[in-house]
Amino acid sequence: MNLKEYTEKNRIAWNAVMPYHQKAKKDEWDKNFRQPGYIIQEEPELSKLRELGLEGKKVIHLCCNNGRELLSLKNMGARYCLGVDISDAAIQGAVDRAKACNIDVEYLRSDVYDLGDEYNGSFDLVYMTIGGLVWLPDIRRFFAVVNRLLKPGGQFFIYDSHPFSNLMPWEGDAETKVEITQPYFHSEAWEWSDSLDYYGGAEYEAPVHYEFTYTLSEILMALIDNQIEIRFMGEYEKDISCGMEWLEQRSMKLPLSYILIGQKQKDNTDENRTNKTGRSTNCKI
Repeated sequence: MNLKEYTEKNRIAWNAVMPYHQKAKKDEWDKNFRQPGYIIQEEPELSKLRELGLEGKKVIHLCCNNGRELLSLKNMGARYCLGVDISDAAIQGAVDRAKACNIDVEYLRSDVYDLGDEYNGSFDLVYMTIGGLVWLPDIRRFFAVVNRLLKPGGQFFIYDSHPFSNLMPWEGDAETKVEITQPYFHSEAWEWSDSLDYYGGAEYEAPVHYEFTYTLSEILMALIDNQIEIRFMGEYEKDISCGMEWLEQRSMKLPLSYILIGQKQKDNTDENRTNKTGRSTNCKI
């Protein structure tokens, strides 16, 4: 299949699960975000976002799902917030919640690969959270999109499950054997047809969907190849996947999540201009 066929099948799958997500969590989310200034992000993510400083910035959240995190970014002081997701149902739910809670953000239903040139160079921060990358068939092409969305000097922020966690059994308990059950290097798409309702655990006839696992080096090199410099990389024992809590509770000191911050290279035109002495400001002696 080509890229568009993969993303379209995933759009159908996410539209199918969204009513179940809403049934399980809508009341809780609506109640929380009716509280002025409510912030859903927790540590260690919250501290790193505050270090970046969101006040007055333009932010885009790619693969935003139900848009909850974007509402909190607005509550943290971001000037303009746009959430993008491929799921029609996810975006509709996000729009309804923002309106009901009177939070001034915008949402756009779009495949991230299709974002138009009108967004080029518009954002101070491109933001991603748990479970976004795994649905994207071409990581280098994705980070090319990230690059063109960012202003020179703009930053990319992602808080996601650690690629190492893909090797472990999904869900378990105190008796589950800790062993490697999946390969780390896997270049093909994973095809699934199981339930995507990780909130309520509802069983339903799920459309076929496709995931793509990337190694840590593939993620880093896709950023570097698209002129995004790595500014911070942190690995954590905290599970944010709704499936690896059993490993976190065992205190085995395993990497279950990571935060990565990158920065688009600035335009160096000014650095190449000559100074008042007539010498280039970046000349070597």
